[in-house]
Amino acid sequence: MKLLASAIAIALLLASDTAKQTFESATQALNAGDYPRAEAGFNKVLALDPHNVSALANLGVLYAKTHRYGKAIEVYQRALRIDPQLREIQLDLGLAYLKQEDYIHALPYFRQLHSRSPSDPQATMLLATCLTFSGHPDQGLGLLKPLTEAENSDPAALYLLGVAYSRAGQAQQAQEVFTKLFADSATPAQANFLLGHAYYDSAQFLEAEQAYQAVLQADPSFPGAHRELGKVYISLQKNADAEKQLKQAVDADPQDASAIYFLGALLVQSQRYQEGLSYLDKAQSMTPDSWATYFYMGKAQFQQHDTAAAVRLLRQAVEMNPEDAGSFYLLARALRSEGHMQEADAAMQHVVQLHTSSLDAEKRALKDAGVVGAR
Repeated sequence: MKLLASAIAIALLLASDTAKQTFESATQALNAGDYPRAEAGFNKVLALDPHNVSALANLGVLYAKTHRYGKAIEVYQRALRIDPQLREIQLDLGLAYLKQEDYIHALPYFRQLHSRSPSDPQATMLLATCLTFSGHPDQGLGLLKPLTEAENSDPAALYLLGVAYSRAGQAQQAQEVFTKLFADSATPAQANFLLGHAYYDSAQFLEAEQAYQAVLQADPSFPGAHRELGKVYISLQKNADAEKQLKQAVDADPQDASAIYFLGALLVQSQRYQEGLSYLDKAQSMTPDSWATYFYMGKAQFQQHDTAAAVRLLRQAVEMNPEDAGSFYLLARALRSEGHMQEADAAMQHVVQLHTSSLDAEKRALKDAGVVGAR
């Protein structure tokens, strides 16, 4: 029995040494930007030591850096199950949701961070952002006002305050905040560009259209103005105008990956699949970690009856963003066309689960707002 115990102790010691060396090597690879080697290293550490919080944290950072936010969320959640009080992991997990504009899921993590450090400007700003964009702008205003009352207040806080006023339907207060923000340093074109962005974020698309048109009147070559106006026209369903603006944006800057992506997606939505794919292929080469690019490429291939290519692309989309029901739905259809019935059923079940989760989140939001049960 002593010999067996000694052998186990030696094996555990060797595994610990191997895990430590592998962790150090993976960390060096992460810092050097060698993400495949770093990912393999951290996964090897976790195979040896599944409760290694540092490996989970670094793997989450790696996934976030490569825009695989679904995977980042998964490993951050594993880390928090081991130690629920890790502030940095709570922050990183909230940010991973925030990067996907999933404000409802990010909200509880930032609430907890703010409750622990109510005077921390970062925690306050993050919580205010989630509240503002998840349908609670009045609560966001309550957090932001103290941050913006100082003479040299943070411009980012002022900007978010203007967005919160705008989303709360207080247009006059929003205009006053933006005027204050732009008064000292911005040219008319810069001011209207930021104002247009605020209106776009607040889903006030007609106001955003006017702001971006004012930008182009003041400076027809203002960087990004054609792209942003094109995005507004997409939201207003003015597809011909959107296409014109986005093509002007690409002509002005052939390396504008965002304009290229939006133009490709618009063309796919307009059933011009091959033309859209030509832009999306370029967008994918420039930003290979955009799940939405893979989704629209998969949609184009599916509509052109190349279901094998569609399955490959849509699998990539759902791996990168497992919270998007549309990607899973289209993947289920493509899998069914390829005869993969079991996988198709699993994908469709995931669609049901996502819709159920979304309805539950909506009910919670309505309950928080005092709407549920009202007559």
